[in-house]
Amino acid sequence: MGIIAFTPGVYAYVGSAQRNLQARLHRHGLRRKPLRWHIDYLSVHARMIGAIVIEGPKSLECRMAAMLAKHGGTPVPGFGCSDCRCGSHLFRL
Repeated sequence: MGIIAFTPGVYAYVGSAQRNLQARLHRHGLRRKPLRWHIDYLSVHARMIGAIVIEGPKSLECRMAAMLAKHGGTPVPGFGCSDCRCGSHLFRL
């Protein structure tokens, strides 16, 4: 994606952990880890303040991202959505 300059603030990331949810959330909170996904590049610099867990099918991930975009979240273009057609899965609130 290149370098992204983030405006200070609170961001919401929408992802789906279809298995190993606790391990995934723990990993997102780590500062030192291999960088694999878009969120890894952000989470090594930003502090995770919490998570909201909603059970549902994988398709819920994109529906939640669409709701954040519609209701005032400012999207970070192309972030976290390389495997779908969404504009973003990361939003500044």
